[in-house]
Amino acid sequence: MRRLSWSYLATVPYQKALQIQYAHAHRVSQGAEPVLFLLEHPPTVTLGRQADESNLKMDAGQYADKGMEIARTQRGGDVTFHGPGQLIGYPVACLDDFQCSVRDWVYGCAQALVAYLAELGISARWSQTHPGVWVSGQKLAALGFHIARRVSTHGFALYLNHDLSYFDTIVPCGLHDRKVGSVADLRDRAPSPREAAPAVAGHLAASFGWKLGEELDAGKFLEENLNESSHAAVV
Repeated sequence: MRRLSWSYLATVPYQKALQIQYAHAHRVSQGAEPVLFLLEHPPTVTLGRQADESNLKMDAGQYADKGMEIARTQRGGDVTFHGPGQLIGYPVACLDDFQCSVRDWVYGCAQALVAYLAELGISARWSQTHPGVWVSGQKLAALGFHIARRVSTHGFALYLNHDLSYFDTIVPCGLHDRKVGSVADLRDRAPSPREAAPAVAGHLAASFGWKLGEELDAGKFLEENLNESSHAAVV
């Protein structure tokens, strides 16, 4: 049985998280084992490859005044927001190791989040029509990946306890008639990203029939990946 190692990196700026992913993606393309990076971001609006900039409700200066970064990315999807109170997951892996298609990879990651929410007593579902994990018309998790030469980067955001007012500055995923929610809306107390990280890692490994590996030392892993990222091409 293969294993999935993981690391909780606490709060990491978006661009630095890209460097970490791409550094490990380079190693994965050379045969290294997958790693699930779990973390939070400072307030950041991200635009996917298919993003419609009309879904940004403010100009760049207004976002800056609110302390929000704008980042254009290679992931699929439209416009979304990442910030404190969301558990961000970037499983950097070769899909050949998981013996699955891109569609199965996305679905398997989504089902891991559905399983974790079920553990919290929340009945959620994956929607292929409006990609994400939903509960009663509210989106509780967004997913967006970039697959190059069968190596996956980017991933998911699980909405635990975040400031929903940030979403008022965008049209999330271009869906005007859909709402963004959070676990905190549905139960008395939402786990923190740090508290949720081990269980989400376990569900992701189980979703693909893998063994959950050790939690890697975040400080050492950050240093190693940032040192290597300047030499690693984007996979």
